Amino acid sequence: MADMTALELAAICGLALVLSLIAHWLSGRFLARVTPSHAPQPGWAERHFLFRDGTLVDTDMPDFTLPDPCAPDEGDWARFRRWLAPRFDLPETAEDEITVSHGAAHVTLAPEGSKLRVTLADPAACAGARHDLLARLAGAERLDAALTAAPLPVWLRDADGRVSWQNRAARALPEAERVQLLAATDPGRVVLDTPTRCHDLLSAPCAGGTVLYATDVSATVQAAQAQRDFVHTLGKTFADLPTGLAVFDRGRTLAMFNPALTDLTGLDPVFLSSRPAILDFFDRLRDRQVMPEPRSYASWRGQIDAMIRAAGDGQYQEVWSLSNGRTYRVTGRPHPDGAVAFLLADISDEMASARDLRAARDLREAALDRIGEGVAVLDRDGTLIFCNRRFATLLRLPPETRAGLPLPDLLAACRARLPADRLWQSVEARLRNGAGEGLAERLPFGPDATLDLRLMPLGQARTMLALRRAPAQSGRSALSA
Repeated sequence: MADMTALELAAICGLALVLSLIAHWLSGRFLARVTPSHAPQPGWAERHFLFRDGTLVDTDMPDFTLPDPCAPDEGDWARFRRWLAPRFDLPETAEDEITVSHGAAHVTLAPEGSKLRVTLADPAACAGARHDLLARLAGAERLDAALTAAPLPVWLRDADGRVSWQNRAARALPEAERVQLLAATDPGRVVLDTPTRCHDLLSAPCAGGTVLYATDVSATVQAAQAQRDFVHTLGKTFADLPTGLAVFDRGRTLAMFNPALTDLTGLDPVFLSSRPAILDFFDRLRDRQVMPEPRSYASWRGQIDAMIRAAGDGQYQEVWSLSNGRTYRVTGRPHPDGAVAFLLADISDEMASARDLRAARDLREAALDRIGEGVAVLDRDGTLIFCNRRFATLLRLPPETRAGLPLPDLLAACRARLPADRLWQSVEARLRNGAGEGLAERLPFGPDATLDLRLMPLGQARTMLALRRAPAQSGRSALSA
């Protein structure tokens, strides 16, 4: 059943109604108290119905029930006419006796004041035809039961647009909703007067009219609106961020972006609002030279695919150096439900500051390397922050230890090159205790030379250690003393 089309369902439903009508004269007996308006022809079957003021009061058709009303005010005569409508187009009223035919069968209406006698006459069927009709009716009844129990409202309309049948879900609708749905002139989404109720209408042609389906999509509409509100809230949250944001959904189309993205990339907001695919987005960035030129255009798609996979794993981060001198840091991050986000941050000023710092450091080191004094700057715990080439040469420090050398290793190098245990113990004590006063000492350096040692506080608990070769005359005076 789930695979049937709307047209097939409508056709089956109409067939069920027709077969049910035919089956009524194939079973049952006459009520004895009803008198036919004329004698039946041999080989014919007749059924009789008596109405008084539009209400069915008697019939000789066993177990006969009128169709369920399509509207609260639909009377017995209107329901009876609807029951016969697939074969007989009966008038709303009959002033004189009339006969309506359908092939060999006919219906006779005989008014008698407030009464109306109806006779349905059909040629009797042979045993084989009767069995075939009953078998078809059994199948149609099963399909009718399935349609009746369907969870969505279903209506059958005749050629004049009148409702000839409706299922249980349609009858259960509030009257106001049913009226609005049936009043819709075109299929599609119908928003009811109640703001929280929406239905999608689908109509399909069937024998003698149309079948109409209504699907309640209120929950779907509310969820979509909640998602739009959430995206709008996120957009407002990220609107003032200097970092450009582009979020692509699981289908890899742009779902959200912030104003900073247009500022950083120069992409047209109209283009971004059209929800471009992720490849089109990066193609446009490449065209505007807002990302590095690919080494090979033939492998461009593969490079982008690799970028997307890395972003989905949370492992994508690159620095893009652009031809206009700007530098962007691009980060890819996974988001729920298979989405992926790219963040573009302009780090040009940061990179310029880093270059300036490196240049200043290189200049400082170059200047310190040109003086004849060995200079080292120690951190508050005595760790070597940096030293110049002269200091490293005096202590024979490897190049890789000119920064970050711990105090014990530094003092070990000092003792190895300049044996003066008492002096180095004093230096170590001052460094470990954080003493603010300086120290100036002279110590021997080789057989006939001396070095002047100075320990000077620099502020922020940092200390400078300077070693300078003493003049020869000063060295002789010191030794004689």
